[in-house]
Amino acid sequence: MVKPLNRQAIEGLISQARSVKGKQFELADNRVAGLRIRAGERSTTWLLCARLHNGKRTRIKLGSWPAMGLSDARDAARAKHIEVIEGADPNEEKREAQREAERAARTQRRLSDVLDDYERVKLSQLRSGAQCRRGIDGKCGLLRKFASKDIASIARSDIVDAVRKHAETSPMAANRYLAYVKAFMNWCVDQEVLEENPAATVRKPSKERTRDRFHTLDELLEIWDAMGALGYPFGPLFRLLIVVPMRREEVAAMSVAELELAPGGNPDEAVWTLPASRTKRGNSLRVPLSPLAVALINEGLAASDRPKDSPFVFSMTGDTSVSGYAKAKRRLDKIIRERREKAAAEAGCEAEEMEHWTIHDLRTTFSTLACEVLGADIAVVDRILNHVATATTSKIMRVYNKSELFEPRKRVMIAWAEMLEREIAARATKVGSK
Repeated sequence: MVKPLNRQAIEGLISQARSVKGKQFELADNRVAGLRIRAGERSTTWLLCARLHNGKRTRIKLGSWPAMGLSDARDAARAKHIEVIEGADPNEEKREAQREAERAARTQRRLSDVLDDYERVKLSQLRSGAQCRRGIDGKCGLLRKFASKDIASIARSDIVDAVRKHAETSPMAANRYLAYVKAFMNWCVDQEVLEENPAATVRKPSKERTRDRFHTLDELLEIWDAMGALGYPFGPLFRLLIVVPMRREEVAAMSVAELELAPGGNPDEAVWTLPASRTKRGNSLRVPLSPLAVALINEGLAASDRPKDSPFVFSMTGDTSVSGYAKAKRRLDKIIRERREKAAAEAGCEAEEMEHWTIHDLRTTFSTLACEVLGADIAVVDRILNHVATATTSKIMRVYNKSELFEPRKRVMIAWAEMLEREIAARATKVGSK
């Protein structure tokens, strides 16, 4: 005769199972045929023993004690018993559901996983690879919220909506990020990850425009003076970007090994050899350094805040080149604004806001003033900026004129630095002494 099943009997069963390692014990219910509770060393489970239509016996898991109480277990056992009578096999249905889920998981690919493959195969070969990855699923990336979703589930409408929202605050960045997404989706089509590119027909949210912002000498004086208040590393770094108008990342990652500040003991022959791996064009370039540029580099090397033995001229960690440009630029803008407000208050007038500008505009400023004030040849200026000979209208010349123009570039760079010292640095010193 089966004894009545109650809480006391169940707790006694559990106590017995925990006292004997490696064994399981069962009790049958005296009310619902086939209902049993099995206790082991770690868990206690409700089971229904039933015979299927094919004559085979099976055990169907109903739930766990104490989450499922005795009354709930009996109700669950009766419901499952009816399913078995009607010809169902609950265990086979569960196994089939699991197999279906596994099949779906194999066919689905998360966006982040596909992007990892894309980065390994494609982006790692590009200088702008890290920037492309950030634009797709980085902190402000276009598809960041889809990172954990199946890539095939991302529709054109999702991309359109993401582009529209991003363009509300950063229209030009939205253009760039959309281009990164299109290139990535095209790669997915080539790799048969996707059947078609959902971003293919999505239009840029904003009309591209060429930046034409450049500074007057007076503005450059003001900016140069304010940069002196930033301290290391951004004070000398930003000033060096005025004197040596290369791209920000190229100057910021300048290493000591790339510099010859006094080759053969002659400081007038100082040169910075920029390796091909760090230029946008992928070409190695010897950059002539003026005495003013050498002075700023030495200022960075001698700064007390510079990590000792760092391979980089400008670094905050010692192991990596400097970062945090946006924060430093905001500090610089604040210094300029506060100085303007102070000067306006002393003059009893309203302070005028400086027109928005970026660090990249310093290159445009050099190009403009070098041509207009110094009378430099625009082809030489192109070489200084390491452009792809944009000033040369002849296609043949663009292809075959590979001259480094080192000496003409050196003359322009020295003339530029002398003008800065005369018109900017000297005047900034006078302003600071007032």
